[in-house]
Amino acid sequence: MSSKGITLRVNVPGKGAAQSPTSHLGIRVPAQDYEKSRRQALANDTLFEDPYFPADESSLFFSQKLPFKPEWKRPGDICKDPQLFYGGANRFDVKQGMLGDCWLVSAIASITQDSLLLKKVVSIEQGWGYGYAGIFHFKFWHFGEWVDIVVDDRLPTHNGKLIFIHSEDDNEFWSALLEKAYAKLYGGYEALKGGKTSEAMVDFTGGVVESIELAKAEPDLFNKILKNSRRSSLMSCSIRISSRDEVEAKLDSGLIKGHAYSVTGANLLPVRGKEVKLIRIRNPWGQKEWNGDWSDKSSIWKNVPEEKRRQLDQNNKDDGEFWMSFDDFCKHFTDFEVCNVTIDALYEDENTKSWNSLIQSGSWLGPKAGGCRNFPTFTNNPQFQIYLDEDDDGDGKCSCLIALMQKNRRKQRKMGVQDLCIGFTIYKAPEEATTSVDKQYVDYHLSTGTSGSFTNAREVQNRFDLDPGCYIIIPCSFNPGEEGDFLLRIFTEKSSEKKPKDAHGVVVQDGVRNGKVMSMFSKLAGSDGAIDSEELQDMLTAYFSKAMSSGSAFSLDACRSMIAMLDEDGNGTLNYAEFENLLVIIANWKKMFFKFDKNRSGTLERQEVYSAVMSLGYEISRNTMLVLFNRFARKRKHMHLDDFASCLSRVKIMDDTFKKRSNGGRVTMNKDEFFNVTLGI
Repeated sequence: MSSKGITLRVNVPGKGAAQSPTSHLGIRVPAQDYEKSRRQALANDTLFEDPYFPADESSLFFSQKLPFKPEWKRPGDICKDPQLFYGGANRFDVKQGMLGDCWLVSAIASITQDSLLLKKVVSIEQGWGYGYAGIFHFKFWHFGEWVDIVVDDRLPTHNGKLIFIHSEDDNEFWSALLEKAYAKLYGGYEALKGGKTSEAMVDFTGGVVESIELAKAEPDLFNKILKNSRRSSLMSCSIRISSRDEVEAKLDSGLIKGHAYSVTGANLLPVRGKEVKLIRIRNPWGQKEWNGDWSDKSSIWKNVPEEKRRQLDQNNKDDGEFWMSFDDFCKHFTDFEVCNVTIDALYEDENTKSWNSLIQSGSWLGPKAGGCRNFPTFTNNPQFQIYLDEDDDGDGKCSCLIALMQKNRRKQRKMGVQDLCIGFTIYKAPEEATTSVDKQYVDYHLSTGTSGSFTNAREVQNRFDLDPGCYIIIPCSFNPGEEGDFLLRIFTEKSSEKKPKDAHGVVVQDGVRNGKVMSMFSKLAGSDGAIDSEELQDMLTAYFSKAMSSGSAFSLDACRSMIAMLDEDGNGTLNYAEFENLLVIIANWKKMFFKFDKNRSGTLERQEVYSAVMSLGYEISRNTMLVLFNRFARKRKHMHLDDFASCLSRVKIMDDTFKKRSNGGRVTMNKDEFFNVTLGI
């Protein structure tokens, strides 16, 4: 799968508009500086204790309790010689505890097969030697960015034993600490109960997962598994259940239903003049294995030379890992998942790069939560335009994989939030300039492709072979009014020879602008990697200078408003990802500005501003609009682009704030709350 030319364009906010994430359903994990916290603990001669993930019940369960009171112990209190890794890392280091997170255990075991990937997630420069301060850190890909999660090394135990993920060796703790960091990322250990291995695979790699129903698998599936095995792709399989009563039910074959297994290898084995297709699978429990042909104790292994058996790691241990034929694999398992890694930065050899991606955040909020095609509000959903301009290998088709991921739902389980049923639909745009389609177009034109049936999975995806041209992607939830944030990713396998550019000629790759803009940002941001309002003013003036009135600049007041609009951690600055998101939003506002500038004067009059704001879907009275216009218009009673951006920033912040605080269409607050809200605006 490859596409030599692909461009992602986001349509104008409004009907069908792409929005920046604003629903705030998730609680962002506070940023913690690992080295700073470690040095501080050493200076104070204390062991680090994480204030954001305390060693108590609040970090364990929110809807149930353990049948015993766990003791939180540091590894040094559990054994004499604790180590991060004992004899290196391998898939047998990871054993499931009493938490129902076999999906996570399966993914953790899989990353041990790629040393570079493991080092990306688990920093090996930490442990219990010199400089130990009771603090550890791990990296996860979290909804579009790599985050560093800091934890202390206090772990829940019972009778001196770890109660959750643990290693084969009692003095090895990397897997237990990794599980703790992952639990912190999602709000607690209970949040990890139940899930799909694909979720953790993506969080460990930033890659894309393809799900395959084995009953409908293509004939060359084994060759793909063999290829993925050789390049250390993460793979898993499971047996689907039809009711909750079947969860972890043991079958006569020795396999477990509703249980996540790791696919750890594949091999074409010559036996008596024929090649046998074999798949190696591991149960994260570290026991309970397949008992059919090619199982550990199967007599069929007598036909294989001892040396070859050693090469295949075949043994009779009850360690949870076993071989089975590919035919039996397809017969007994129902679902297979493979994660294609995209972390190019891991590899120094350019030839190992496997995937390229474009990424865009969005939200279903208010009227933008339009529901699926069953409802007339469908085209109110955010819409995205992609342009495929070259076919792959001369076959006249452009191959791409599109993935839609809903954000923050697992983290909010303790608040009763469940996954939405999500999906997406693709339409061929009527012409290249089209950035969105309306209800009439959808009603009279067939879709080009869909994600398939709506499902409550965290991510849905599908692979497409499309004719070169322009397409509109509409991501949505099944029912209207279901609010949430999402991430849309478009993947291609080969490096693009023709780099996509934005409206200002700046090269865009992997969702991030580079070149002069990134260089300028880095110089202004300095060591903290973030810019304040004055630095933002310099950046925006330089970036949009041609589109703005002569000699004008975005005011400091406007820049403070735009920072407040996107500054999720509330530190008064923007990092590069937030700044890149702001550029997209302002570029869309610019398009809207010129769309409603009917007389091409370079300014907007009051009625033009009113029409522009109303087209965004905001329900604002004419009296309020008059106040807005008087607040941001210049003395000649018109707005320049920078005035218009200031106005929209305030409208967006106020609207989002009202939605978050309203109850029955009203907001009640005391004086202190009023000051906090209005000063923030």
